[in-house]
Amino acid sequence: MEVNNLGLVIACVVLSWILVHRWNQRNKIGPKTWPLVGAMIEQLVNYERMHDWLVEYLSKSRIVVVPMPFMTYTYIADPANVEHVLKTNFANYPKGKVYHSYMEVLLGDGIFNVDGETWRKQRKTASFEFASKNLRDFSTFVFRDYSLKLSSILSQASFLNKQVDMQELFMRMTLDSICKVGFGVEVGTLAPNLPENHFARAFDAANIIVTLRFIDPMWRLKRFLNVGSEAVLEKSIKIIDDFTYSVIRKRKAEIAEARKCHKDDKIKHDLLTRFIELGNVDGPESKLTDKSLRDMVLNFVIAGRDTTATTLSWAVYMVMSHPEVAQKLYSELRRFEEDRANEEKVSLLPCELDDQESFSRRLDQFAGLLNYDSLGRLYYLHAVLTETLRLYPAVPQ
Repeated sequence: MEVNNLGLVIACVVLSWILVHRWNQRNKIGPKTWPLVGAMIEQLVNYERMHDWLVEYLSKSRIVVVPMPFMTYTYIADPANVEHVLKTNFANYPKGKVYHSYMEVLLGDGIFNVDGETWRKQRKTASFEFASKNLRDFSTFVFRDYSLKLSSILSQASFLNKQVDMQELFMRMTLDSICKVGFGVEVGTLAPNLPENHFARAFDAANIIVTLRFIDPMWRLKRFLNVGSEAVLEKSIKIIDDFTYSVIRKRKAEIAEARKCHKDDKIKHDLLTRFIELGNVDGPESKLTDKSLRDMVLNFVIAGRDTTATTLSWAVYMVMSHPEVAQKLYSELRRFEEDRANEEKVSLLPCELDDQESFSRRLDQFAGLLNYDSLGRLYYLHAVLTETLRLYPAVPQ
């Protein structure tokens, strides 16, 4: 009888505690929390609409606090605060050990997963490399080449009146492009038959799973037991690492052979090669380990793939939704094409929109008129992309 009374007293105390906790939140703007689990229940309920859920709260308050069992997330939407965190006072907002532990399996000690001096060193190296003419020209050529491959697929679909998944195609194009720029290898996901690719599939799976760790309080237990998403992640990382390390070993051997035979013109201009070469120039103590090379290049693959693909997807959608913008964009590109043709002293090929062959020839010619410097003249296109990024940020979290 006494045991039952004790249980009843405990239940009443707990219930009172929960009621008081909820009562104190009656005027709070933001997710309502529960004792111990915080806002985890509401977040899980809104898992499939995470961004919309946050925007609903951010429309009422520019700062939203989401307490979770092991940490608290603070979301900000005020431009001045965003600038404060990401720019003027960046050093005061490190990613920290918790973030690093969540992402380490994929990002390692790359630029997006480190702080302080390690971050500064990688930032300086990357800035220097991306400003180099060789890498700039190489990346321009690569993106132009894969854009033509994509346009061929879209052209074929258009003439056959087929539906396509634009974001999937953009994801394939940017993965192929960034792997070529980063590793100097052909991944081949943008072939006309859109083949399955083990590296691409593993890369996507790993990217998603490590991100979900931030809202999955059970991920450490899953990792310990090697079950569920963490078991998939382990297999995915093995595929990624096998691919990456094999490319690194092969590239080092190619560079050594080229140096031995005095054939410097055979050395590639991709990012991996540049990072390996930096170690050779600055001396043995500056040489990066295979693990460091893997982390640095993989971080840039992640940086350039999803961000570019999602921005392109939104940009196409927004242009299609605003015919007047599409018309202005078309007019600017036509003027650009004519000006560049005059500068190069070439005659524009005839083009019939209902003839796929003549359309493809004209498209190839147009691509040939594009280069890094001439792209700077496309002011309206730049404005369209910038406005797209404002409305649909590539990395909202």
